[in-house]
Amino acid sequence: MNANLIGASVGLVVAAADFALLRLLASRVELDETKRVLNITGLSQFVLLPIVGWFVAPLFAGE
Repeated sequence: MNANLIGASVGLVVAAADFALLRLLASRVELDETKRVLNITGLSQFVLLPIVGWFVAPLFAGE
């Protein structure tokens, strides 16, 4: 595996953990707007963090 794939997979793992924590936080909030924003933020990170990991990991690996 090259650094790009490792970075993307690490980004996906971090996004999954953050999504779980944001869902937990959304269950404790009373306002519907805040719940919706937390859920959208968690879902958007499934796209953004692997893309960022794809481009940043080779910079740290020196490739």
